[in-house]
Amino acid sequence: MTFAAPLFLIAALAGIIPVVLHLISRRKAKQLPFSTLRFLQLAVRKTRRRRRIHDLLLMLLRAAVLMLIAAGLARPTITNLDLLWGSGSNAAVAIILDNSASMGVIDRDCPRLETAKRAARQILDELADGDQVALLTTGGPRFAEEAHLDRAHEKVVQMLDQCDASYERADLGVKLQRAQAMLAEAEAANKQIYLLTDLQKLSFESLGRRERNADEEQSEHGGRARNVPVIFIDCHRAPKPNVAVTGVSAAAPVPLAGVPVSVGVELLNAAAADQQRHVELLIDGVKEASSPVLNVPAGARLKHDFQITLRRGGLRRGEVRLVGDDGSAMDDRRFFSMTVDQRIPVAVVRPRRHEIPYLEDSFYLEQALAPGRSGDGGILIAGLVAGDLLAEPLGDYKVIFCVNLPAVDADVAVRLREYVAGGGNLVWICGDNIDVAAYNQMNQQAAGELLPAALAEVRVAEPAGGRDSWNVAFLDRQHAALGQLVEPASLYQSILVYKHVRLSTTDADTPRVLARLDDGEPLLVERSVGRGKLLMLATAGNVDWSNLPLRPIFLPLLMRLTFELAGAEQQGQMLLAGQPLILPLDDRRQDVAVEVLPPSGETIRLNVEEDSGPHGRFRYDQTHQIGIYRLQLLGAGRGRQVAYAVNGDGDESDPEKITREELQKRIGGGPLIFADNPDDLSSTFARLREGKSLWELFLAGVLIALVFETFLSNRFTPAEKGPGPYLARVE
Repeated sequence: MTFAAPLFLIAALAGIIPVVLHLISRRKAKQLPFSTLRFLQLAVRKTRRRRRIHDLLLMLLRAAVLMLIAAGLARPTITNLDLLWGSGSNAAVAIILDNSASMGVIDRDCPRLETAKRAARQILDELADGDQVALLTTGGPRFAEEAHLDRAHEKVVQMLDQCDASYERADLGVKLQRAQAMLAEAEAANKQIYLLTDLQKLSFESLGRRERNADEEQSEHGGRARNVPVIFIDCHRAPKPNVAVTGVSAAAPVPLAGVPVSVGVELLNAAAADQQRHVELLIDGVKEASSPVLNVPAGARLKHDFQITLRRGGLRRGEVRLVGDDGSAMDDRRFFSMTVDQRIPVAVVRPRRHEIPYLEDSFYLEQALAPGRSGDGGILIAGLVAGDLLAEPLGDYKVIFCVNLPAVDADVAVRLREYVAGGGNLVWICGDNIDVAAYNQMNQQAAGELLPAALAEVRVAEPAGGRDSWNVAFLDRQHAALGQLVEPASLYQSILVYKHVRLSTTDADTPRVLARLDDGEPLLVERSVGRGKLLMLATAGNVDWSNLPLRPIFLPLLMRLTFELAGAEQQGQMLLAGQPLILPLDDRRQDVAVEVLPPSGETIRLNVEEDSGPHGRFRYDQTHQIGIYRLQLLGAGRGRQVAYAVNGDGDESDPEKITREELQKRIGGGPLIFADNPDDLSSTFARLREGKSLWELFLAGVLIALVFETFLSNRFTPAEKGPGPYLARVE
C-alpha cells in the first residue's frame, strides 16, 4: 500500500482527542444521604459497568472516525492485494506482442510493430532486478525461450530485436488465456499482462467465446489468474492510407498452354478516402499484364479481371501486386499457381483403323483431346484397337476411352475390370456397334463392374412421332468438371441428340447422372468401382447420332472430364500463412523422401516418417513465408510435384477496431488499463504504481462509524432532567 499525500497521516493523531475529552469530561455524581434500601447498591454497580462500556465504545468510534479521515486524505492506493498478506515485492510480467500483418501498417511514419517494440523496451526498463518477464508473439517462427518467465531480461530484448511482422492472423484471445495461466502459477506478489496491439477486432474473435477448461475452473489459481490486470497499449493512431490485395483466383476452360486464362483480383481500400491504384500480373517473375488506373472507393472492395494466355506448359507461378507504396507492403502481393499441359497418358480404343482419318469413330474425340497438337500438349494420346487391349499395359494410362466397340471377350473384360478396380478410369462412348444384349452379358460376366449401368434399348428420334431430336436439358453443376460449363445454359441446351442408348438406372448401385435429355433420360452417367470410375456417354462420338462433336462445349467437356478423372488439378492448392502443407501418400512409400522448395529458393529434403500409417500424409509446418511452395515426392521411381500458394490472411487488412467496452465485456471482471501514449508510458507506470485508490473504502468506513456513534449515543444516553445526576450513599 502506498500514500499519495503521506503528510496527512500526521492528522491521525487527532484520534487522541476523543480519548482526552472522554477523560476530562467525566462528571462525578453528588453524594446525598438516602434511606437504607436493601437492593439499591447492586443496581448502582450494574448501571456503572454499562455506562463505562457505552462510553468506551463512543470514544473508540470517535477516534476511528478522525483516524479514517486522516488516512483517507493521505490518498491510500494498492497495486496488488497479495501485498496485504506479505507475499513479497517481486513482479511477474507477461508481454503479449501482436506481430500480425496489421502491425506492419505505417502509422505516424513508423510501422506499428516498431512502436510496440519500443513500448516493450520501456516495460523492461521499468522492471527491477529479479522480476520475472515472458514474451509471447502471435505469429512467425517461435523462439526457444518464448512464453517462459525468466529473470534474465536480456533474453526478451534479443527476441524483440529478432521479431518481425508475420503474415499470420493474430489470436489474442488464446495468447491472453495462456498468459493468465502462466502468471497463475508464478510465485510473485505483483502480476501484470501487457498487450501491445492495434486493437484490430479480427484478433479478438475468440476472446470470451471459448469454453473454460474444467480443470482451470477447479484450479486454485483460476480466480487469481482472472484478476491479473491487463494493460492495453494501443499502437493504432493515424495510419497511412492503405489498399490491399485480398484475393486472387485463376481459371481456364482447360489447363492447356495457348488457352486463355482468367485471373481475378480483389482489392480492399482500408482508407477513409478513395484511392487510385495499378495492379500488375506476373507469371514466373515476368510481368504479363498491367491494369488501368483502378479507383477503389473508401472502405470498399473492387474486383478486376486479367485475361492472359500461357504459351508454355508446366508449373506456372503467378503473382498479382499493387504498384507504388502505401500504408503496408505486407498486403500488396498475392500468389497462385497453375499447372498446364500436364501430359496425361490417355488411350483411345476404336474398333479398327481406317485409312481415312476423319472416318475413324474416334476422329472427333482425338481432335478434342489434342486440338492441332503434335505430341506437345497436356494429353498424350495412344491410339489402340480392340485387339490391343489383351497385351497392352493398361496401368500406364490414366483414362481409357472405348469408342463404339463391340462387346469385348471375357479375357479383355477381366483386364478392364482389374484396371478400374486398381484406380483406372474407363469411359464408354456408344455407336452403331453397340449390341444391348451383348453388352449386358459382358457386364454380368464382370460381376456388374464394367458398365456404369445396364443398357435397355437404342432409341431413335422419329419425326412421325412428333420429335426429330432431343435436347440436353441438365448438367450437374456440382460436378468438378462440369460446374463451369453450366453457364450460359445455351452452351449445353444447343446439343441435339438424334439417337442414343437408353440406360437402366434402376439397379441397386445407381450411377450418378451428369447430363440428362429434355425427357429425363440419362445421357452421361458416372459410377465408382473400387478405386476407379466408369463413365458412359449414351450417344455416339460422331455426327450421325448427335451434333455434340460440332458444338463449342465438346472440347472443354472432354478435356475437363479427362483432367478431373486423371486427378490433375488446374490451380494449385491455396493456403494461409502458418497452415501446414499436406501431401497424401500411398501404401507403397518405402524409402520415400520429400523435397521441399520454399519461396526462399533453398532445397529441404525430409524423410517420410515410418509411423505415418497406410494412406498416410506428409506434413510440413514451416509456412511463415508467403509465396509458392513446391513438394516433390522422391524415391520408388516417383517424381510428382505438387504446388501450394501460401498467402497472408486477406482479412488482416480490415481496419475495424474493437471498442474498450466490448473488450471489458469479453474479458470479464479482470481490471483493464489502457495506455494513452505508446511512445511514453511513464503516466501508465505511475498509475500502476499508485494502483487502486482506497479513498472510497475509507470514506465508507467514516460513514459507518458515524452511524454507529449516533446510534450508540442516542440509544444509551437518556435525556437528563433536573440539575444533574445524584448518587445515593447507602449507610
